[in-house]
Amino acid sequence: MRLVLQTANVVSDAKNCLYPNRVEAGNAAELQEAIKKDHVCGEYKKNYRSKENFIRSNVAVMDCDNDHSEDPEEWITPEKMEELFGDFSYAIAFSRNHMKVKDGKSERPRFHVYFQIEEVTDEKVYAGLKIAIQKQYTFFDDNALDAARFIFARIPEK
Repeated sequence: MRLVLQTANVVSDAKNCLYPNRVEAGNAAELQEAIKKDHVCGEYKKNYRSKENFIRSNVAVMDCDNDHSEDPEEWITPEKMEELFGDFSYAIAFSRNHMKVKDGKSERPRFHVYFQIEEVTDEKVYAGLKIAIQKQYTFFDDNALDAARFIFARIPEK
């Protein structure tokens, strides 16, 4: 597995659009290191994140906040992901809100799924792929499907 991410020089800055640092994560340790910074799963012209600047991606990142149900039995876990996607190449990284109260919702598993895909060079095709995944697996967040989506850093617990 070789996931290509671009990282920012900042953490937790929703207004930032610059992602100048290319990272190729080939294992869990490399991915965990990369996600210590805000990041994107695409390459953009002049490293400036926008749909119009999309160049390419080999990662379809999906967000699972488990807000599709209040029933813990229906929540998606990494173990359930393995049941659903065991034949696919993917990695999971817990989000900054994993097992925390968020938007009035109880503590629950929250994570990002990084699916390795064939490289895509068309912004609309890339977004379409993410939309198709979310329509099939509705537990993925439907607000995180565009080609310029960034992911907040995962700050290690102290």
